[in-house]
Amino acid sequence: MGFEKFTLVGKSFAPKVSIWSRGQIGFNNGAVSRYKLDEFSHIVFFFDKELNKIGLKFTNDGGEEGAVKLNKRATGISAGMKSFLDYHNMDYTETTQYDLEFDEEEGLYVVDLNKRKPTKKDK
Repeated sequence: MGFEKFTLVGKSFAPKVSIWSRGQIGFNNGAVSRYKLDEFSHIVFFFDKELNKIGLKFTNDGGEEGAVKLNKRATGISAGMKSFLDYHNMDYTETTQYDLEFDEEEGLYVVDLNKRKPTKKDK
């Protein structure tokens, strides 16, 4: 065993998700890397109104009901979710950020809307 040089200075490895003011959801490279999200082509949205949580299912089945195509970029992955946000009367006038976690019991990635993270605008 030897020392391995760390060269990825300045990159975030904490899995984060942002809901952008233009009605899109974005996953940072930390989320993409940890959960291997780049292996999928589509996403399906779920909502638990009682707990105020968004559930996310990543899939390669573009024909699945409700599936939305993922957009892959150098800085992460995104998808349009404006219709989902509008349907559930969610405010997305400001970009918000959250931790992304996997719920093994539900088999979904979860965004807890009760646990908003401060953004650069908040600082």
